[in-house]
Amino acid sequence: MALIQENSLFTNASQLSPDQQRLLGKTLIVAPHQDDESLGCGGTIYLLNQLKIPVHVVFVSDGSMSHPNSKKYPTDKLISLREKESIEALRILGVSPEHITFLQLKDGQLPTPQAFNFDLAVHAMGGVLYKCKPETIILPWQRDPHPDHRATWQIVDRAIMNTGTPIRRLEYFVWLWERASQDDLPTADDGKIWEVDIEKGRECKKKAIRAYLSQTTSLIDDDPEGFILSAEVQAHFDTNVEFFLEMKS
Repeated sequence: MALIQENSLFTNASQLSPDQQRLLGKTLIVAPHQDDESLGCGGTIYLLNQLKIPVHVVFVSDGSMSHPNSKKYPTDKLISLREKESIEALRILGVSPEHITFLQLKDGQLPTPQAFNFDLAVHAMGGVLYKCKPETIILPWQRDPHPDHRATWQIVDRAIMNTGTPIRRLEYFVWLWERASQDDLPTADDGKIWEVDIEKGRECKKKAIRAYLSQTTSLIDDDPEGFILSAEVQAHFDTNVEFFLEMKS
């Protein structure tokens, strides 16, 4: 957290007002895993829905590696659970199931441009872009420390490039708070940092995060290597603001 606190881009972020939020238009939220959308931009999703701005959410991975050794929740059951949790979380934030897409790519193995299956992932994402025709895409920060988050950014970047149409992009931060090195942080050369006041949606964001019982509780208790969002990690997101980077055009 100290690295972020010392970063002047965040302390001097520009406010993205409700009027400016309306200018985002039809918005596509891209999440590597089921919970990233609530952590990184849950408050903003809530506000956009309050402003009657169309929002669609696409989950890239299947979420199957959060508890890979669980006998109670083998792969198919875990995937189903995490999708149900995400549907409930997004219901709290104002997104209905018909505006949610699951690409179900293998968790922990999202392809980068060098991978043999990268083009297949780009094609899948391109289908979402064609269907939704977003004016703005909200996606993970390109240098997020988590490999799946970086791969997601690369998939979306290539898919946008393939459309031949510029689409506004805002990048949200998840593991920057917890795992970042100095090189992972945004710089003035990367673009502009926006700050969104989510005070009106803060409680709904917290409820959405808590809807992920598999990630925030001991619901799955038979995998010692299973993932859990600790109270310390969740505390990073329990604030009245969310930050986004908009790349320089």
